Amino acid sequence: MNFKPWLDDIYRFVRFSASGATMVLPVLGAVSVEPRLSPGAMIKLVGMGAAFHIFAYVHNDLCDRELDRTQPLRADYPLIQGRISPPQAGAVAILAVPAAFALQTTGMVSTTPLRPARLALGLAVLALGAYNHWGKRACWPILTDLIQALGWTALLAAGALQRGKPTRLTALLALYESLVIMLVNGVHGALRDLANDRDRGAHTTAIMFGATVDTHGNIEVPLLMKIYALSLQTCLLSLPLWGASTNQMALTPAAQRVALGTVRLTALLTAALLGQGLRGKLRPVDLGMLHLILLLSMPIALVSPGMAPTSRGLLLTVHLVPLLANGMTWQALQRLGRR
Repeated sequence: MNFKPWLDDIYRFVRFSASGATMVLPVLGAVSVEPRLSPGAMIKLVGMGAAFHIFAYVHNDLCDRELDRTQPLRADYPLIQGRISPPQAGAVAILAVPAAFALQTTGMVSTTPLRPARLALGLAVLALGAYNHWGKRACWPILTDLIQALGWTALLAAGALQRGKPTRLTALLALYESLVIMLVNGVHGALRDLANDRDRGAHTTAIMFGATVDTHGNIEVPLLMKIYALSLQTCLLSLPLWGASTNQMALTPAAQRVALGTVRLTALLTAALLGQGLRGKLRPVDLGMLHLILLLSMPIALVSPGMAPTSRGLLLTVHLVPLLANGMTWQALQRLGRR
């Protein structure tokens, strides 16, 4: 029996390629409170993140099903093709929510109050549910971007509250992740889907700024949107550099040097990549994929030097495996290597 079609459908249905970005969020929150997190505690946090990821992305695909029918990137998704029915997808999304709460309970520290962590996870569910329902439909898309950012940062906060009292590092990571969502959803995703979204009357940040597509498929990005994206990117470079230089992780001098070095390297790679993109040396799809990887890697670079070796290895595995399973990652790296 050929299992590959089934595996391909599951891969797309749960958006496995994006799952690492979700699963690391509660871990980042927890590590900002308890740097020497045990592997067992990490696995439970990853499980909670995985359940939440399934809810968020399956529910999103359900809400955007009609819009995705005309999106070429979604054409082979099982929900669009009918290999998974809307009621089946709805059941999976609904069941994922209590699963996330159950996994949160098993990962709680006995001395930590349960209610704040549950409230944070509940806020994450409500915010992502609201974004999935009203995103691309509301007249103020930046507001729905903010609602989505609130949902993901609430998931990070839920991880922090499982381990104790949030710290300044928790706040820094939460702000960073919020800005990442604003950039990825409002710029990356909105430009990627621009043609289909315009044709279908959707409301996105790119459309709000006046981005257009010509008859040859080339995207014209207005100056105001470029300033918006550059402002977000500047903050996304500055925050981790400040966090590492001021030792928000409370690392030993040797570990701080490693953290500062890896954060600086990631920042330099990001700047070099964007420079190549501005000079037209990279295809937009490759630029977007590699930029996304660097954005998601920055908080890992900041916190991982202070973690226990086994837990650090688990965090890197959860972060990298979904990205490396994405064919777009390999295509972008191969084309970059030929430059």
